[in-house]
Amino acid sequence: MISLYFVSTNAYSQNAKKVVKYVDLKGNYISEKKYNSYLHDGFLSKAFENYATIDHNLYMNTYESKLTPTEYVQVKLMIEKIVAKKIDSNKTILIHLYNKNNKKLQHDINYKRYWKSQKKYSNRAESFLIGNNDSGILPNPENHVYIDSYNFLDNTFFKNSELDYNHLIFKPDGTYKLYLGNYNILSVLDGAF
Repeated sequence: MISLYFVSTNAYSQNAKKVVKYVDLKGNYISEKKYNSYLHDGFLSKAFENYATIDHNLYMNTYESKLTPTEYVQVKLMIEKIVAKKIDSNKTILIHLYNKNNKKLQHDINYKRYWKSQKKYSNRAESFLIGNNDSGILPNPENHVYIDSYNFLDNTFFKNSELDYNHLIFKPDGTYKLYLGNYNILSVLDGAF
């Protein structure tokens, strides 16, 4: 009789509906709507299931690799052509790539915390906001805004991305990191060091 009770309660608990929770990058619980907006921005999701809950966790959609020395020189020369200036070969290059001219670009141009941090790292890194040729963005070098009229960056690094915003970090040793999606540019800067 006791074993029958144990088996029936155990079977019942396994069939009970589990609570679904959504977790941001910092480990905080967020609403399903907010979670879905992050997915739309390019974040990836992984679900973890335990006895009582199913947690859907966000993580960044990133990719790391390394260019050969020749490839690095060619990419650096193209970036210098896009921004019309020589870039110190000892500096890390941060590129924030936009496929649309909208509020996101304006936010990043005016993001005081980012530009203050960039100034702090100016001896180690240079940052550029670059629109692709079809973005409708007008160049404004005073605000670090440039146009990739060749769509070189999109075609070389993001040809399979349908996202409106992507980011690149190039280190002097040829390693690079791609961030696919709409990430806070300050987080990308932090990822460079």
